[in-house]
Amino acid sequence: MFRAMQLDAYLRENDLTDESFARRLGPGVSAWAVRKWRYGQRVPRPALQRRIRDATDGKVTSNDLLEAVEAAEARQAASPAPEAA
Repeated sequence: MFRAMQLDAYLRENDLTDESFARRLGPGVSAWAVRKWRYGQRVPRPALQRRIRDATDGKVTSNDLLEAVEAAEARQAASPAPEAA
């Protein structure tokens, strides 16, 4: 039985770079896009979510990608605002 995981954990566990995973996903996917998804800065379109799920043998799901965005937003909200000079 496998466990769901966020894209960052999957890439680290499988020793994959953003570039190599972008190539695995196929045409139209850049390393920049993978990096944004990896760190929860963007959510991939539904068709790409399916390609990610398939490329990870179901280990990274649409929910995992959405949770990465929520976690990034929570970290940003929790960090102190920079002081005005």
